[in-house]
Amino acid sequence: IKTPEIACQVTLLPIDEFNMDVAILFSDILVIPDALGVHFQFIEKKGPVFDTPIRTQSQVDALKNKSTDEHLQYVLDAIQLTTRELASKNVPLIGFSGAPFTLAAYMVEGQSSSTLIELKRLMGCQPQMIHDLLQLLTDSIISYLHHQIDAGVQAIQLFDTWAGLLSWSDFQVFGLPYIQQIVSAIKEKSSIPIIVFCKNSASFAPLLAETKPNAISLDWQCHMPHIRQQVGSNIALQGNLDPFRLLSDHQALEQELSNLLTPMKDDPGFIFNLGHGIVPQIDPEKVKWTVETVHKFYESQGKY
Repeated sequence: IKTPEIACQVTLLPIDEFNMDVAILFSDILVIPDALGVHFQFIEKKGPVFDTPIRTQSQVDALKNKSTDEHLQYVLDAIQLTTRELASKNVPLIGFSGAPFTLAAYMVEGQSSSTLIELKRLMGCQPQMIHDLLQLLTDSIISYLHHQIDAGVQAIQLFDTWAGLLSWSDFQVFGLPYIQQIVSAIKEKSSIPIIVFCKNSASFAPLLAETKPNAISLDWQCHMPHIRQQVGSNIALQGNLDPFRLLSDHQALEQELSNLLTPMKDDPGFIFNLGHGIVPQIDPEKVKWTVETVHKFYESQGKY
């Protein structure tokens, strides 16, 4: 991801191989902690592991007033290269960032965690420390996304996977206000679409809608027509096939796609996508078949 030419090449692969409608930049949500000097390594079969997790106020204070801009130029170079390549294909590019709570989860836990035990302990015992960390991440994300927009991305997506482990009340305190700041800051200076995603979207989608994004990306644990009723017609909905369904045979997968697409076929604000990231066990040919099947569905409706 730090080599713009390679990041561009990888970003183009799903477009060239699978005929995707939109490209998303090949990067990582943890580039901001890296730019802040909070170092980590990617460990095989384990994921990112931080050298020294952030657990004290003094560690948070040491990160304040640090600028990430100069350390993230490689992302902007990759965007500029990629948008030039995509222009001839008439395919837009989505830029993205991890949301503050998800970045904080990695930085405090030190690695992926299914419980967020250290972060939740500090939320209860030292909430101001966590708010300070979330605010400085929010400020860095806003600057980062503005630079992405200036570099040429045509949409922005904000990923908040780990916020799905929060309670309703904790999400309103430690997640939502910072998402709101980012959405508002982007909308203040740009008219490009902004998409927000968090796990547990069956519960949190109505709250996300209050931030007034252009679209909400949904995990696979919610019923799309029900969410549409909850959030109204002014916000696009993106999702929400279970990625592991791509391990099914063609007949079962085709039925699952029909179950998802048919109720939304007349909804002009629906964008088909997975409900979360793809996993390495999935055959790329199954991805290609799925994209073709979705395109054929909308062609049969006279809508593609």
